[in-house]
Amino acid sequence: MLDNYVILDFEASSLWIESWPIEAGVTWFEQSKPNTWTSLIKPAPHWNKQDFNVFYSATHQLSVEDLRDAPEATQVALTLISHIAGRTVVSEQPDYIQHWLAKLLGTIHLTHTLSVVSFDGASREHFSDEGLRIIHETLSGQPEPRRAGPDSARLASGWAAALKEENKRSTLDDSPPIP
Repeated sequence: MLDNYVILDFEASSLWIESWPIEAGVTWFEQSKPNTWTSLIKPAPHWNKQDFNVFYSATHQLSVEDLRDAPEATQVALTLISHIAGRTVVSEQPDYIQHWLAKLLGTIHLTHTLSVVSFDGASREHFSDEGLRIIHETLSGQPEPRRAGPDSARLASGWAAALKEENKRSTLDDSPPIP
């Protein structure tokens, strides 16, 4: 069920309209097991370097210096596309993520980006009320790392916990009655 989804997160230069991604993180499922990939992003030459907000980036503990030796934006875009292709992209903040995804994929001349759906909406679509409670309980017990890879993995841990519990209940429901 979850193998068709990828949870995407970015950290960015700021929250302004000219902002650009400084870190990408994705978590996807294979046979219902989460896998995470993350990378810092060296800004593309045409991105507005003046839009790097040092106060905003401090929450992520990232600086312009951290990005100097990071992989080029085009390389990150190519790697990212291999992880998200054919999957539904999910995020806690779909509007922001859609903006940064479009900016990153623009570096490899992809102008049509995938739609990003909300994590909450996708959760409601696929999990029971009990599963939703487990997701909420799992996530509320974890601090937000404020880094792209760990943030996407954190969300995936909520889904993994809910899936495990729902599979356990399903197995119990399918068991023959005890004589």
